[in-house]
Amino acid sequence: MLAALGYEVEASTGKSADHAYLLELGAARVLTREELSPADSKPISKEYWAGAVDPVGGPALAHVLSRMRYGASVALSGLTGGADFAATVYPFILRGVNVLGIDSVYCPSEVRKTLWERMATELKPRLLEQTVYKEVGLDEVAEAAQLVLEGKVRGRVLVRL
Repeated sequence: MLAALGYEVEASTGKSADHAYLLELGAARVLTREELSPADSKPISKEYWAGAVDPVGGPALAHVLSRMRYGASVALSGLTGGADFAATVYPFILRGVNVLGIDSVYCPSEVRKTLWERMATELKPRLLEQTVYKEVGLDEVAEAAQLVLEGKVRGRVLVRL
């Protein structure tokens, strides 16, 4: 969605086999997990990103925060890298970085409906169908969830109700 709006997007994955996939979806560059969680990460580093969407959290979030430009925002939408992260207040105080939580649980239905309508029309990714791994029934959710936890799924699993 961001690439289609004209933003230069950098994506990250721990799976080298998925680099071409992310480039096809619109990423200009693909970063490795190691690049987002370097061993020598500093509390504040050279300004780089104007904004970020972080579904990972953990050590990667601390590094991303340290590289944000002045006045940038980071939207947090998950915690696959862990709920904890070690960081300082430097990015917030010295650069005015904002952290925005994305609530996918208690978000009001009116807001959800508006967002889903925009994502189905003006923001619809051109390769949306390619992001679906498979569709499952309710009786297959546990098996599909296990595949996700094992890192064997690329994209989304749709659940038929």
